[in-house]
Amino acid sequence: MAKSKTTDKVDTVSQTDKNKTALTKKPSEEKAELAKRKRLDLTERVLNHISEGLSQTDALAFVGVPYSTWNLWMRTYPEMLVEIRQAEISLKVRHLQNIQKHSENDVRASQWLLARKFPLEFGEKQTIDMNTKGDDSKVIINVIQQVQKEKHGQTVQIKHELPNESDDGTDEED
Repeated sequence: MAKSKTTDKVDTVSQTDKNKTALTKKPSEEKAELAKRKRLDLTERVLNHISEGLSQTDALAFVGVPYSTWNLWMRTYPEMLVEIRQAEISLKVRHLQNIQKHSENDVRASQWLLARKFPLEFGEKQTIDMNTKGDDSKVIINVIQQVQKEKHGQTVQIKHELPNESDDGTDEED
């Protein structure tokens, strides 16, 4: 029986030590630690979704973080701005590598990349002729169509020559 009493004392001492350790941490510290872990976990999940191609807004909605909370975190932890930028860049790098890989077999991948990266040098150039003597509505429709093409990544150059006023007998200089 003496052995069982000793064992009980050892168990009681170790349990008391655990209680003392638990009591030394304040509840506010525990809450702060939990909040920090939750913030870090949610931030990591949002950054992963951004690096996969989602916008910040979509990534936040997917993870369930309100935008106001995200803004507060960014103001409080400015290093998050660097992490967001790195996530966006990692997406670009992965897809640029994919385009480069495919350009080995198909030159159109290289052409596509160059046209978008350097549109003035490699983009499609179009000229719109505004020197028509016919129906003005056709010219306007043509210009609208050309501008729509420009919005989709093409470069549009518009040439318009004013009619020479000396042709009608009037003098340009006063």
